Amino acid sequence: MEAHVPYQSSGGRRNNVQMGVGHSIWAGTPPPAISERVLDGIPGCLAWVALLFSIACAVAFPRAMLLIAVIVAFYSAVRFLLAGIANIMGLRKIRQWEKIDWCTLYEQSAPPDALPWDAVRHVVIIPNYKEPLKILDRTLELLSRQYRARERITIVLAMEAAEDGCVDKAKLLRDRYGKCFEHFYFTVHPRGLPGEMQCKSANQAWAARWIKRKLVDELGYPMDTILVTTMDADTIWHPRHFYALTYLFAVHPERHLRFWQGPIRYHANIWDINPLMRIVNAYATALELAYLAAPWWTPMPMSSYSLSLRLLDSSGYWDRALFA
Repeated sequence: MEAHVPYQSSGGRRNNVQMGVGHSIWAGTPPPAISERVLDGIPGCLAWVALLFSIACAVAFPRAMLLIAVIVAFYSAVRFLLAGIANIMGLRKIRQWEKIDWCTLYEQSAPPDALPWDAVRHVVIIPNYKEPLKILDRTLELLSRQYRARERITIVLAMEAAEDGCVDKAKLLRDRYGKCFEHFYFTVHPRGLPGEMQCKSANQAWAARWIKRKLVDELGYPMDTILVTTMDADTIWHPRHFYALTYLFAVHPERHLRFWQGPIRYHANIWDINPLMRIVNAYATALELAYLAAPWWTPMPMSSYSLSLRLLDSSGYWDRALFA
């Protein structure tokens, strides 16, 4: 499933200085007219204002508020109905795609402007900070079982310099799994870089720039054949995910203007969390699949997704002053 690119990054960066994990202060001249803390509080204030305003209007204008409530309820019911239909569509598509032999489909239906099947390369960036070794072990073990991982997949462990022993951890994992992939690299995102926060977005941007220099500038890989996947450290991919992704990237005429996003399912630790959270996770899983499957909604990539290195490079990589 894919999402249209909504816009390109302007390349602008805020001038801040990293002061620890997830924290920053403003630097440079002139300072912002409104502090970041005030701006962060606006959504919460608006929520409280809306709640109090609704209560007051319910007392002063009960009939008007009842009419508004009916309209909102009807709108919500329609959205839930559409989401339910789209969720069924998404589940059917998953079942259909699980049965497809993507290489055979490519041989039968690839358009003239498709990339050669064997030319597609995958770069998987895994940003992580103080992740337990067993989590990274599981992630890499499952990635090693993906389609032709030894020939097609390059792993980039994106470590944070703020984590003590991060280099030793990365070297240990490289020793264990280096032979399972075409290439296995790790990067270390430094602390205190101007205009950056210590966060997933800045870390993966650092890793992506490094791997572009390594694969394209040094080793001579064509940039247009490289598909970059970013993920959470504990993401578990469908066993045929990169097999399907190879086909989708190779045949799409606008492959450098697309994101590819698999449906996210929050079921990995479903029995280890609070029962109420299980309901929330099940709801989120169904709704996100619906947004991806519905032709009447525009999906947005989140958490774990893929895009071409060409698109990533031309748009200036990820914003280094945002958390994710």
